[in-house]
Amino acid sequence: MKKILLIALISISVVSVWGQGLTQLGVFNRANLDFNMPDSLLPFANSSTAPANIGSRSVWVADDLDQDGKPEVIAVDYSNRGRVHVMEMNGDQLEVVWSSPLNEQGGGSTPRWVRSGDLDGDGRGEIIFPNSLNSSTDIRVRVFEWDGTNDNGYIEAIDLPVDIFAAQGVGNFRTNREVADVYDYDGDGLDELIMANRDNRVYVLGISGDIPGFGGWQLEGGDPALVPKIGAGSIWHSIAADINGSGTKEIVNHFWNFYGFFSIEPAGADTYTYPDTSQANDYREFLSPVSDAVAYMGIQPVDVDGDGKQEIAGIAYGQNYDISLISIPTGASPLYSWDSTNFGIIGTNLWEIAGRSVGSFWGVGACDLNGNGRQEILLGGSAGYDVVALEYNGTGSLLDPTNYTATIAHAANWMHPSSHLEFRDSAGVVTIFSGVANESPFVSRIASFADLNGNGHPEIAISYQSTVDSVKYTYKSWQDTTYVTDSVVTFWNPDQVVVRVFEATATGLKELDLPLVSPDQYTLEQNYPNPFNPTTSIRFTLPLDKNISLKVYDILGNEVRTLVANEKMAKGSYEITWNGLNNTGSKVSSGQYIYRLEYGNFSKSMKMTLLK
Repeated sequence: MKKILLIALISISVVSVWGQGLTQLGVFNRANLDFNMPDSLLPFANSSTAPANIGSRSVWVADDLDQDGKPEVIAVDYSNRGRVHVMEMNGDQLEVVWSSPLNEQGGGSTPRWVRSGDLDGDGRGEIIFPNSLNSSTDIRVRVFEWDGTNDNGYIEAIDLPVDIFAAQGVGNFRTNREVADVYDYDGDGLDELIMANRDNRVYVLGISGDIPGFGGWQLEGGDPALVPKIGAGSIWHSIAADINGSGTKEIVNHFWNFYGFFSIEPAGADTYTYPDTSQANDYREFLSPVSDAVAYMGIQPVDVDGDGKQEIAGIAYGQNYDISLISIPTGASPLYSWDSTNFGIIGTNLWEIAGRSVGSFWGVGACDLNGNGRQEILLGGSAGYDVVALEYNGTGSLLDPTNYTATIAHAANWMHPSSHLEFRDSAGVVTIFSGVANESPFVSRIASFADLNGNGHPEIAISYQSTVDSVKYTYKSWQDTTYVTDSVVTFWNPDQVVVRVFEATATGLKELDLPLVSPDQYTLEQNYPNPFNPTTSIRFTLPLDKNISLKVYDILGNEVRTLVANEKMAKGSYEITWNGLNNTGSKVSSGQYIYRLEYGNFSKSMKMTLLK
């Protein structure tokens, strides 16, 4: 039996990037898996509210958090109180290697973002994401750190309670904002976390000391006793960007108030300069008073002309999804250059290149697809134009839309072309779900390049939202003109896509096959015979080469016998015999025992009974 734990309702497609095109090379179809086994932690699934538009709000590519030479792909999951899942290459397959523990409470469409970093500077990578109860009730930011020993062994390092600095007048941090940021802004060897509070101020937070242990949070920038409130409306996103070509990245902050922006400048270890609000161009609402717009899925640093200075791209939600660009002159002030002359709309109605009269864009990314030294702006759309590349032609103003060319980098004609479910009740009445019902998938986030499979070619990961995970059907048994409801059955959408991976190669198209391996594809069968005396056989199947352990425990959880001890075993099926002896060679007594298959950070257990 096969079943997926991370991307339970997912197809993973791997595509090649070449000549501004993203071409699908391989596909993993979740319809091949078995979803009938109950699982309270089934990711990206919510059978109680089927059809449920879930998907993954955000995906992130981390730079080898556990020092095993492999980057990690991390996807957020709204279901089950909000979690994140980590994937990594294992041979020619993408394997789910870790899932965050279930939160005690959560909801409110979070986590909306996930980031990685090293907040305490100890060289052990961390996974950072928020936890909210609902849209108005914040809980905390969670930090998990690699334990320094186990492959993808991430442990709870520290939480950031939302009211930790309330005594200093900071108020509650907002955990449902679109995207926070993690970066070593001040160059002290420790990453900082940029957060906003419910009063829409921007704060720079750092860790003092080692985590887990005696480390704690400190407020490095934004103390309300020292810094005036800047901007208006809701702070939405912060990013690291070298906006003036100085070689130092500033903190660029974006507001949902007529497309507002301001910046913060690092000024030494744990020191930051906020703009003087009495100075001109300290803050700008570029679309005021016409459009109260925001880059809903965040803003993106991009070097469109290849000069080393970064521009800021965004998609104006609230102004017909126009594509915006901010270009600060080289050498200009990093704090006081938010002038309207540095802003332009460089793309409108770009879905028309796919033959659509209406459309939308959401996620935004950047990369040099064709290797000419200039980064394209990647726009996340919907069916038929799910990734559009907007490239500067090399001459003329960066803010003039006529100097850009838009092409469809990847065109999924439909995310789920084969979704067609048909049901027939006892009276012969046919109900058809095609498409699947109420589905309107779109690309919500585009993550940065990383060489996931170690072949020297970088990849991009994108996430999809509004992808229906299932259809709930009520079966009716008819008697003349009346009926009774026999059962309510949930049918999983056989073609749901949650994350796709794209690859850039020097030769163009390359056949790749990246099936996704989830923890539930490791199978552990019921022992036979059961009950038994004195011996029994235990069968299990591994979907790939893996270090595994097989152990027997008594009903109290005490280890009785180790049958396989962290042994590297090849992909395939195995049968192990237990003769009823413990680790010292003594016979065990009658009763119930638990046998457990351990693989990486996951395990499966079953009960068996010895009768004498």
